[in-house]
Amino acid sequence: MEETTFSRPNYLTVRKAYTTKGSNIRDFSRGSLMIVNLSGQREEEAVEAAKDAYSELNGMAEELLIQERRIKDQARRIQRMIDELSATHSRLKGLIESLDLDSEEKLIAETVFTEDTMEGAATVLSRFYGCRNPEEAIRDVVAKVKKAG
Repeated sequence: MEETTFSRPNYLTVRKAYTTKGSNIRDFSRGSLMIVNLSGQREEEAVEAAKDAYSELNGMAEELLIQERRIKDQARRIQRMIDELSATHSRLKGLIESLDLDSEEKLIAETVFTEDTMEGAATVLSRFYGCRNPEEAIRDVVAKVKKAG
């Protein structure tokens, strides 16, 4: 950690700044999606960059702007995907709620239709809900859902 003291700053209102030597923290967060990156710079890179500082800074600034735009664009895409996933999950839950099933069967149905595989659903039902025979429970609930639809 480095401390820099500004005796009579011309442009800043702060008197001291604290930085982590050789590290950068960048925040690319958007909405409820948080993307933060902590990176370091090797000492030899810093020495090389100082040789032709102005042109190097301009080139690096352009590169940083392009990279930040790409990252922000990807963050927007990921946020849209998360929003679509959330909306689809809500529709699935609403449809399950509308079926003529008791609360236990609704929980089993939601587990079945939100897990990657039937084996995964059986594991969740067994491990987290204490289902003694998850395969039978899944088979019975899926049959009821098929009959209702």
